[in-house]
Amino acid sequence: MIFKVIILYVLFWTVLSGNVNIETVTIGVLLSLMIAIFNTELIHSSDIKGKFSISKLKYWIVYIGVLIKEIFIANFKVAKIVLSTKMEISPQIVKFKTKLKSEFCRTILANSITLTPGTITVLMENDELVVHCLKSEYKEDLLDSKFEKILLKVEG
Repeated sequence: MIFKVIILYVLFWTVLSGNVNIETVTIGVLLSLMIAIFNTELIHSSDIKGKFSISKLKYWIVYIGVLIKEIFIANFKVAKIVLSTKMEISPQIVKFKTKLKSEFCRTILANSITLTPGTITVLMENDELVVHCLKSEYKEDLLDSKFEKILLKVEG
């Protein structure tokens, strides 16, 4: 398991660095080893095991695509609100329960909500999330979340 994680870290490092040369790869391997050593307990956690198998890879790719799309759309919506002469906002705090069982997937969901402009996760306790929405209409998207549906498939 740890070998797979190191390879993923090195690949991620290579993509971020934009260079493929001996120095970049060497630094990437060293950093990946250090990160893997410091996070051994997390990597071997039963909460994460099985969430990154080849069979679940398609769900993670779809999830990242949906996340990027939602961030892009939300950016335009928030920009429209901010740049309009009338500040048409209706801030609201929404409290809802998620069907996700693992803490890892709930954390991914909470962070994805926060990454999407116009919403921020204020609190996460067990299966309950408290989210601040810039407009009340964003509440509907939270209650029928695309993110949660994909993460439920990841959980199996």
